[in-house]
This record gives sequence, structure tokens and C-alpha cells, in this order.
Amino acid sequence: MSGPYLASEDSVLLKGVLKTYSGGSALEIGAGNCGNLIVLAQSFETAVGTDIVMPGMTDWRDSGADFLMADGASCLRLGSFDLVTFNPPYLPFEVADDPSTEGGAALEVPMRFLRDALRAVKLTGRIVMLLNDQAAIGEFEAECSRHGFRLAKVATKHMFFEDLSVYEASAL
Repeated sequence: MSGPYLASEDSVLLKGVLKTYSGGSALEIGAGNCGNLIVLAQSFETAVGTDIVMPGMTDWRDSGADFLMADGASCLRLGSFDLVTFNPPYLPFEVADDPSTEGGAALEVPMRFLRDALRAVKLTGRIVMLLNDQAAIGEFEAECSRHGFRLAKVATKHMFFEDLSVYEASAL
């Protein structure tokens, strides 16, 4: 297994968006090195990150955030968070050589993160996710709609090989 995902342009884009949110409780699924978790800890009373590997960095501990070794959010109580965010492995590959970047066939990893987020977020909460232009946005919109949420693009960054976009899901 590889180590935690190291921050790159996608993390920077998501971090900029997350700085505009605040509230009682926030969850980051797939927290990686916890850079975005630190941002959440600065503007939420409770900030929790989950990942399948321990973060390589330790500065998140000083932020007041909590971290759980967990695969997604299935271990957390239903409807617990005001904000749930994720920057999933989103590169489409049949066999993941690097699980920190590859979202699997048909991008099932990002969809699993979304389903976990929809389970963990309060009905009045928001989900903020980063996806690239290969994601079938219609499928993400449909999944959100089934749970009473609508999906809207809130930020985009063009890279030389892809477009990265941040989406927010909020109650209909």
C-alpha cells in the first residue's frame, strides 16, 4: 500500500473553497496528509478526518482536529456533520497500482466517497467534493438527488491535462 496522498493542485483548489465554510462539525473523508483538515479545524468547532493510512505529517494534531483510521465514513453516526468534504482518488483505471490516486473502473471510489458523505452529512448540511473532468457528473447529480441534495459547481481550475472542479451538494 502506498503512503498518504501528497498535496497537489487539486488539494490547493479544494483548500481555497473550504476556507469559505464554517460551522459546528466537519468531516474530511480520505484526509491524506490532513492539510485540508487543518483548514476545517480553523473554522469548525469539531473537525474529523478519516483515511486508510496514517498521515505522514503531524501538524494536524496541533490544529485541534481528530483523525480516525477508517475506510470512508461508514463507522460514523448517520447525519452527524454540517459539512463533509473529500478529494477522492479520481483517475480511472481498472487496476489501481496507487490507491491514493486511482479511482478504479467507472470511478467507483469517488462514488463510494459520495455515498459515505451523503450518509454522514446532516439533512441541512453540505458536501464539498473535488472531481476531474472524467467524472460522470450526471451520475453524481442523480445520487445527490436521490438523497434530497442538488449539485452545483463552485470552482474550476484548468490543468494542462485535465479540468479540476469543486462541487457543492446542498439540500434541495
